[in-house]
Amino acid sequence: MKSSFERVVLCLLLAVATASAQEQNQTPAPSVPAQSAPAPAAPAPQGTPPASGATLPPVTPTVTATSTRKAELSSTVNTGNGLSIEPIYWFVRGIPVLRAGEAWLAGAGTSPGPLADNAANPGSLNYTGKLNRSPGVRVSIPVSKNATIRFSYFKANSFTGVTTAPTDLNIYGQAVVKGDLLSTISDLEGFKLSYDYLTYFWKHGNSELRLKTLYEVQRISVNSEVDDFVVDTTGALVNINPIVNSQSVFLPTFGFGLEHTLSRHFRWEARGSGFGLPHRGDIGDAEAQIAFRVSHFEVLGGARWLHFKTSPKAVQYFVENMYGPYVSLRYYWKKN
Repeated sequence: MKSSFERVVLCLLLAVATASAQEQNQTPAPSVPAQSAPAPAAPAPQGTPPASGATLPPVTPTVTATSTRKAELSSTVNTGNGLSIEPIYWFVRGIPVLRAGEAWLAGAGTSPGPLADNAANPGSLNYTGKLNRSPGVRVSIPVSKNATIRFSYFKANSFTGVTTAPTDLNIYGQAVVKGDLLSTISDLEGFKLSYDYLTYFWKHGNSELRLKTLYEVQRISVNSEVDDFVVDTTGALVNINPIVNSQSVFLPTFGFGLEHTLSRHFRWEARGSGFGLPHRGDIGDAEAQIAFRVSHFEVLGGARWLHFKTSPKAVQYFVENMYGPYVSLRYYWKKN
């Protein structure tokens, strides 16, 4: 019994010694200076100690520093978005066409008066003559890195056209007898305020293609005059009756634009927008241009197509397609 008791005591002493040795092994090592090795971002959790001779897995320190890779940004070189003013000269073609509106057609033949007259042709007339050259201007104002506000204006006058009334007409409430000599003239003005926003861009080498969304407001007005040369049965001129009218269309328009910077000096641009409602007015506008820039100045050449229709609900309304090439000279406040 005494020998067994001594053996038990000896085993307990050995167990205590072994536990003490393991606690000493779990004691953390002194911290390493920063010059020797980077300290981990967070202390590693303590777990069961590995078996004797086992290799600890490498500890990957958590990287807390901000990534040095920058997001790709659109170029600011030769984008056409700087503060600038641009006189434009448009070699425009096209002539307005007068059409009978829904008010004419609804009243024709239902009651006496101007709406009942000449129901077969209640006020439609094709103007003659050609539009004169059209001067204009465009101002661009950058409002952020990705957005520009553009204001543009044009004015176009027509040469006097001469025609004859194909049948008895009633233009703006004034009767015109078949065969009367008519002279026509029209003046047009257009205003457009556009917010151009850079939506996406693609880079390829030194060139860049940019996609823009366009949010616009446009107003186009037509001032027309038809002079009716009244003659008697002998053909002698009796009187000249001027028939004057003014109409306009004012609408928001929406669209897209593409700009492609080929180099520091060359780029091209195309854009199109429009809007319309059934039985109401509508506007469609598209243009494309190429540009060569040096320092503060840029020379541009392109073409534009513009369609508009005033409200068909009126007594009479205008429809017109204007098109033609244009040239412009743009001045930037900052050099390229």
